[in-house]
Amino acid sequence: MNEKNRDYNQPIQWSGDLDDDCTAKWSGLMLRAEWMDEDYWWWCVYDTLDNQNQIDSANEYDERIIGGEKAREKAEEVAKDYLKNELIHKLKNSEEEIDFDKLISDLKRIGISPIVTIFILVKDFGFEYSDAKNKVFDAPVWKGVREQSEMLTQSFLDAGAEDADEVEMIDGRVASITFDLTKEDAEKEDEEKEKQTFWKRVKSKFKY
Repeated sequence: MNEKNRDYNQPIQWSGDLDDDCTAKWSGLMLRAEWMDEDYWWWCVYDTLDNQNQIDSANEYDERIIGGEKAREKAEEVAKDYLKNELIHKLKNSEEEIDFDKLISDLKRIGISPIVTIFILVKDFGFEYSDAKNKVFDAPVWKGVREQSEMLTQSFLDAGAEDADEVEMIDGRVASITFDLTKEDAEKEDEEKEKQTFWKRVKSKFKY
């Protein structure tokens, strides 16, 4: 694979008429979205560092994208996935020692989430899940993510504890919950209680 000098620092910025035909140049890629007929939009992604090689386009799918925003989102999704895979391939085939902190930073700049980054370390680089999680959560570029993850996990545990068959408490906090999926409900809750599902209780703990 040819060495390509990518710059992930700049955000994706679309130019042109967003209601008709628009283009974005990002990290050596060109993204296009164009209104065709009725509400149908065409999209495409090219690699400008590889002789304008077409990476993917709406021509390869039967699905019709309705609306310019959706077409731009699809082009951005394809572009990010392409850069992610290219970066992984480059590092796996390099003879140099991998700087995983830089990899995590580059993936974040591309737009890859912490959880996907964790799975990349596990699947592509042989990390144990716990080690990958700690590596990502301790990375400077994801400062604060560990606390957010722990808060979210605790909120799920707290909400689920109300209906769980077994609840383990440690230091006054819900540590684990167990549901007996083989047990049939002996009683029916009233209609209002029934509507208050587990997921609604979880959502109620967060502000929008």
